[in-house]
Amino acid sequence: SMVNTVIEFEENRQIAWQSKLAGLWGQVLGGRIWRYELEPVGDGTLVRESWDISRDHQRLFLRHHKVVDATEANMGRTLDRINELVAPAS
Repeated sequence: SMVNTVIEFEENRQIAWQSKLAGLWGQVLGGRIWRYELEPVGDGTLVRESWDISRDHQRLFLRHHKVVDATEANMGRTLDRINELVAPAS
């Protein structure tokens, strides 16, 4: 199982959390940071998702282009899904 710890929070602006494996494995595996930044734009909100591996114990592996490409594609799908859920119906 994973433990997610909120490490940054600014209401209506930003949230970031760090994910690690639970227990002792969390000391050697995991540590990446996921972040959503919200910016008011017109009548809506621009949402940026980022993935920070600078503190992850597996950062060398995570820099591999296949992992980066898969993560980028998954983040795009997540942002599309968020948009589907919160965008006003046209």
